[in-house]
Amino acid sequence: MLAAMLAATGCESSGSGSRTDARSTPSASAAPAVIRLPPKAWPADVVLSQDGTLWAAESSLAAIAQIAPSGKVTQHPLPRDGGFAPRPSDLVPSPDGGIWYAAGDQLGHLSRSGKFTWWGDGGEVGNGPGAGPDVPGFPDALTLGPDDTVWYEHSAAGDKVFSRVDLKHGPTQITRLDTQFSVVAMTEGPDGAVWFTQSEEYDAKQREGIGRLTSDGKYRKWPLPANSSPGALVAGPDRALWFTDSAGISRIDTDGDLTRYPVRNATYLGDIVVGTDTSLWFTADHRIGRLTTEGRMTLWPVPDAEDLGALVPLEDGSFWLADRKADVLRRFTPPQ
Repeated sequence: MLAAMLAATGCESSGSGSRTDARSTPSASAAPAVIRLPPKAWPADVVLSQDGTLWAAESSLAAIAQIAPSGKVTQHPLPRDGGFAPRPSDLVPSPDGGIWYAAGDQLGHLSRSGKFTWWGDGGEVGNGPGAGPDVPGFPDALTLGPDDTVWYEHSAAGDKVFSRVDLKHGPTQITRLDTQFSVVAMTEGPDGAVWFTQSEEYDAKQREGIGRLTSDGKYRKWPLPANSSPGALVAGPDRALWFTDSAGISRIDTDGDLTRYPVRNATYLGDIVVGTDTSLWFTADHRIGRLTTEGRMTLWPVPDAEDLGALVPLEDGSFWLADRKADVLRRFTPPQ
């Protein structure tokens, strides 16, 4: 049963205490503090490979930027055979050092050397194994699954479909649900299943929820309160899932118990990740926030920031932040 309760509200203050590295996080220390992308790039997502390479989904340019640790930017326009421009929205680091991406009706992999392997709908079927009409089905969200393949969700003939993909076999279906809803974010949970934020479920009393899918295709949904707007999602250090919500951060454990942490004066919550200190870090408008698993929240304004979205933690405690309106990536170190 879903138990919802309001917890401590966020307070804006300067952080204190030491930070310890709890996991191996790649660094990009040689890059400048601000990396400028082309005008109107709109960096919708940013990820970091283990070798320190940054990748940015330039949604409005139908391209992916590859940024070396030195700060050198290489542009990779997405492949297309005519039709609408594919607009990348979600990136996942690949174990081979490249990335996987979702871009409209296109699903693909980009290697470190710049090679695309991709699948598309309709006349743009792509060059990947198993490519054909309607194969990716407009993927919205991606994650590295428990079997080291990339899991994604898409639609097919009015149903919600979850599939996996790798470079050897191409896409294969995991399960097909007789319903429709939108998926914003996916992540592997502490229990080995894939969890995701879902919204706008067709003909459901509670349209927003948190979904769970096992490797054998078993699906379960935990409905959220009516005023919820679930977005970015991450598996926390406490065996729970944490996600951005309407004007706050929410936590749901694997039994479905919900705790909500309001963020003061927040118009839009962007991304959420686990930092090297095992706290939850998130973006809110022009600020970056830290939330401990005990519920203590701290917020810092980021100088010159306009509209922060994706963030990437680095091993030294700093972060790369995607500033979408400014078309830049900003490196920011919160005060100690």
